[in-house]
Amino acid sequence: MAADLVRRQVAVIVTPGNTPAALAAKAATATIPIVFSFGADPVKIGLVTSLDRPGGNATGFGEMNIEVTPKRLGILHELIPGATRFALLLEPRNSPTTPADVTELQAAGAAVGSQIEVVYAAAICITAKKLRKCPR
Repeated sequence: MAADLVRRQVAVIVTPGNTPAALAAKAATATIPIVFSFGADPVKIGLVTSLDRPGGNATGFGEMNIEVTPKRLGILHELIPGATRFALLLEPRNSPTTPADVTELQAAGAAVGSQIEVVYAAAICITAKKLRKCPR
């Protein structure tokens, strides 16, 4: 898709909430501006060289949700002090940083005395009010 947008000579490629699309756009063009917004760290995944000076043709923001996870788990532990096991449902194709995120989440859980159980899910689409697997 990104290559098709480059062939169409669009003015800007915007990839809100979609890390793979931003990476595909970067691989497809070095001249068309790319504007991104997602939960991953754009430096960690190689989309930009730094946050203050992204360089290249990509700009935007990463919410970097993983950095606040220990605090979230601490609050959850305070709200439900007896809970020691939590499940994390992930769609691993959504982010190239998933393995590192899982490691950080499990370490954060251990820090508050909780076990994080990771469950990898297949993508699910909502079509005509029915859930089904997304085509791959």
